[in-house]
Amino acid sequence: MGIVSFVSKATRRLGLWFLAAGVTLAVLFTAVLIYKLTVFEPDPPVAANCQSLQLIATADGAAEIHVYDCQRGNSGNSWHGFEVWLFEPKANDWLRIATAEQGPCLTISWQRDGELVIHHGHSRGALNIAKSSVVYDDANGRPATISVTTKREEKECPL
Repeated sequence: MGIVSFVSKATRRLGLWFLAAGVTLAVLFTAVLIYKLTVFEPDPPVAANCQSLQLIATADGAAEIHVYDCQRGNSGNSWHGFEVWLFEPKANDWLRIATAEQGPCLTISWQRDGELVIHHGHSRGALNIAKSSVVYDDANGRPATISVTTKREEKECPL
């Protein structure tokens, strides 16, 4: 009777442990699924109401960095501002680098090969950097990296 009782209690505890683990995993899975379905990832600028302001390309031409002036949303809930995007012509792939509400200026330049500088006249909180570095395939198909830095301009942004 003692061994049967012990095995019964141990089985019950083990079953409750597996049940708790299953519930925990189900809650985590549901949370990740809800996050993935509701996270805001805007359409590429070519599919939205955006006007191109500036374009610079990497030395090998494998990637382009674009600055757009975009109007998103409907009349009751709209947003107007700047967006910086990386475009890989070979893969026809867009990747958002930064966004900023409409402000004094926003331009881009190369500091050196592989280092992009975003010149802006915004306050620190008004510029949202989505990616501090981006990876793209160069002209030879090998991965290359562009690091992103920002520089606040007190007067006017350089072109």
